[in-house]
Amino acid sequence: MKELILLVLVSFLVAVAAECPFSHGNDGGNGGANAPPKHDNSPGYSPPANNDTTPSPPASGTPAAPGASPALAPAASPALAPELAPAPAPSLNKTNNGSLSPDYYANICPNLESLVQGAVRGMMASSPIAAAATLRLFFHDCFITGCDASLLIQNPNNDDEQHSSENMFLRADGYKTIAAAKAAVDADPQCTNKVSCADIMALAARDSVTLSGGPTWKVELGRYDALGARASDVDLPLTTEDVPELMKRFSAHGLTVDDLVALSGGHTLGATSCVFVNSRIYPTADAFLDPGFASQLQGICPSNLDPNTFVFFDQSVTSFDNNYFLMVQQKKGVLFSDSALYFDSSSKGIVDKFAADQNAFFTQFISSMVSLGRLGLKTAANGEIRSTCTKPN
Repeated sequence: MKELILLVLVSFLVAVAAECPFSHGNDGGNGGANAPPKHDNSPGYSPPANNDTTPSPPASGTPAAPGASPALAPAASPALAPELAPAPAPSLNKTNNGSLSPDYYANICPNLESLVQGAVRGMMASSPIAAAATLRLFFHDCFITGCDASLLIQNPNNDDEQHSSENMFLRADGYKTIAAAKAAVDADPQCTNKVSCADIMALAARDSVTLSGGPTWKVELGRYDALGARASDVDLPLTTEDVPELMKRFSAHGLTVDDLVALSGGHTLGATSCVFVNSRIYPTADAFLDPGFASQLQGICPSNLDPNTFVFFDQSVTSFDNNYFLMVQQKKGVLFSDSALYFDSSSKGIVDKFAADQNAFFTQFISSMVSLGRLGLKTAANGEIRSTCTKPN
């Protein structure tokens, strides 16, 4: 297979924007040249007017081979508009689907799904990374305190999930997609302030996959939004962790190794900054990388770390398919946590199955997304339906 590792030179926020949907933005290093840079102005959820943060597609309109450098338009970081201080964030509870149902809004907001999908479709038409960014938001939200839209909250002192070091690589395009979907839903008089931000995130994540050529499924609905958010609650999987380490995190949430591998397949959309690659290729390439592929990565990511460059995970950048697993099979996983899936006996067979059978991957991905969507469900007693997704009522 002729892999296409794509290099795009853009501003820092654009470079990290489309980073992997299912791993966080911290390389787990100890600082120095390979430590991710920090900034105080994470992408906001509601960008001010006339501050367009959506990049243009690559100039060629198609993925470029190594050595090519199609440019994305530089993007300014939208200013945050923090409001209220947070209430203590509720702890994560492992739950079943409880009161969730695909028909929860049938008599409350009957046009909900078409409204959200229309907004997602519009954002994907204007931003080639909107799908990856939106899908990644859902994982980050659910894996912290449950699927409760706590990730969207902006606190006055920046002590929130969005401003944590592990979430600083989340892209504005994902937040903008949720904002567009929320606006579309609230514009329908039947729906105004009746649909939780958490449910909008769940639907938008599904639609990002489906509209990228992936599977569709019935999304369970009826979530409540969190009452607050704290940066100290953020503890996400590291890109430097192996399967046993990753499984400690997934098992704590009631998720299986099949879930780990299937959700990692979300990397078929998006890319990662050289920030998370350099430790694998310098001073020498690690043993989990194909030597030729490692040389390619060295040609893309300079040894004097340039976070303004990034690498796509497979050659079908905006298509949701099983190409990611073919890359992992060939020792061409970009992140260590990708490669590790093929060098552990508990996950290797699953990678092989998904690489050989895209339908098997799609079937498990649906099941894993449903399981993920059931984490940490809030109730009317410890949650609410936020009228503004960025602040508690």
